[in-house]
Amino acid sequence: MTAHDTPDRHSGEALLREIAQREQELQQQIADARAEAARRIEQAQRQAEETRRRARDRARDISAGAAAEASREAERIAKEIVARAEAEAAAIRKQAEERRAKAVELVVREVLGGQA
Repeated sequence: MTAHDTPDRHSGEALLREIAQREQELQQQIADARAEAARRIEQAQRQAEETRRRARDRARDISAGAAAEASREAERIAKEIVARAEAEAAAIRKQAEERRAKAVELVVREVLGGQA
């Protein structure tokens, strides 16, 4: 052994190699962790986008359903209004017919001077 090849020197070099190797392992673990984090972020973004897409589709379906229901309700109300208007018109026609008959009778009486 030379003065430079003492056991302390060998153990110091071995320790430096071990430290360097451990640093490389840690650097690899950091790189792996970053890659895994990037994959998880990408996956979370895809899941979030899918959730937003489903929410938009659901909102569109609900909106379409509500619009269809409103349309059906408006049609029902319109039919109800038309039915009432037709019934009122029929009642007015009947009343007018009755009054016309009375008016004709009154005119005939007046014209004929009560001879009817």
